[in-house]
Amino acid sequence: MAKKRATKEALLTAAIGLFQKHGFENITIDDICKEIDVTKTAFYYYYKSKDELVRDYFSTDNMLSSEELASILSANDYANQVLRIIETRIRHVTRAGVTLTKELYRIYLKDKVIPLLPEQDGLSDIVTSLIERAQQEGQIKRTSSPKILGNSLCCLSNGIVLKWIMAGGKFDVINENRLLFEALFL
Repeated sequence: MAKKRATKEALLTAAIGLFQKHGFENITIDDICKEIDVTKTAFYYYYKSKDELVRDYFSTDNMLSSEELASILSANDYANQVLRIIETRIRHVTRAGVTLTKELYRIYLKDKVIPLLPEQDGLSDIVTSLIERAQQEGQIKRTSSPKILGNSLCCLSNGIVLKWIMAGGKFDVINENRLLFEALFL
């Protein structure tokens, strides 16, 4: 089991490195396999396509470790916990870079998937619960339902990431997200 996980992680790491260095369109599945000396069969065991690999890279499992989540949830300020979860996702996007993140959005458009919505991953219940607690503690002033606020926050963050992509990554997306979060939720 550990070997399988290691192979999948090696494929993911090699592919992302190659995409960042040479561009998504310039890298083939053969290139990825050669980089870590595995067969195409091994690649297809884990991924159906390069698109699926990119989506996996941006999945919550690859963005937020159990340790990071535990650290976030240990804080007493629930509104800050919500913000830190969103910022963790945005940091992962910025580490990937504009080009790779653009590719992710192309994949989302092709597959008709709305990015960063909490119901697409395991964080939905956590974020909703944190927003509800933040409302109860007076940390979030909005009185809309926690689910609606969670969806709104994800749409807000998604819009900021799109703006960052369109600007070629030339502004502090974390700071922009924080400013808008504070303006709209606190």
